Amino acid sequence: MTVLATTSPAIATAGIAGSSGYAGRELHRLLASHPRLAAAACTADTRALADSDIVFLALPHGASGEIASELASARVPVVDLSADLRAEWQYGLPELHRVAIAKSGAVANPGCYATAALLALAPLVAAGAIASHMVVDGKSGVSGAGKKPTDANTFCAAAEGIAPYSPVGHHHQLEIEQQLSAVAGAPQTVTFTPHLAPFTRGLLVTAYGRMTAPITQAQLDDLLLDHYHGEPFVSYSDGVRTQSLRGSNLCQIKAWADPERGAVVISAAIDNLVKGAAGQAIQNANLMLGFDEALGLPADASWL
Repeated sequence: MTVLATTSPAIATAGIAGSSGYAGRELHRLLASHPRLAAAACTADTRALADSDIVFLALPHGASGEIASELASARVPVVDLSADLRAEWQYGLPELHRVAIAKSGAVANPGCYATAALLALAPLVAAGAIASHMVVDGKSGVSGAGKKPTDANTFCAAAEGIAPYSPVGHHHQLEIEQQLSAVAGAPQTVTFTPHLAPFTRGLLVTAYGRMTAPITQAQLDDLLLDHYHGEPFVSYSDGVRTQSLRGSNLCQIKAWADPERGAVVISAAIDNLVKGAAGQAIQNANLMLGFDEALGLPADASWL
């Protein structure tokens, strides 16, 4: 009897800088079950990270620049989870830039609010179905404020209430506008107000736009279903709620037509630490390394 030799796929190594924060810890959780990518170096030392096949920078905003530059010079593929390089590096929203991400060695992960808002609005903007100014209302769990305690995210401050913050000039506002303008091929503007909500993880945005021409509910449903057909991590569903996404890399979307007022309302929910941070970073890494995009990423949530 002849015994055929079998070989397992090669395991790539991932360096993580900032592994003690919420996003860094989520990277560890997800990579622990990834069949082809394993966390190896967990440090901010550039020399140690340079030996990795890919590096995740899960550092606080403002801290990525120097180490990112050094890794880029060493030709190490990098995914940066901060806001530092979104205007310079390849923007890492796979549903918009899948081909470009796969060819890039330096990818900037989108912000959590921007991820949900863009997945909600981009199909409507691309189709010319809504006017060039939109309103986005966002609500995020307290983990979105980061691990460092502040006056806003302690238990007594955040529990049993909800509050807006940065209603004008939030950094995600410009990020959303830039990406929607690229989709439309013309300037798009957004009024964006985020809110800190009294739960640990999860994010919901509800966006509002003016119809450019009458559209029925059935036409709106077909537009979104066709746009996201075959996408592994976007689901068009009536059940848009943060609890049903906890721990998954899925985005749930639902849109409603209001023809009497000439308006479209669209909601999108994600887990801010997964599709809004670590999960999307791994999705980008999979593309950059030539792996199946969905490898090692959960589409099922832990909430029953």
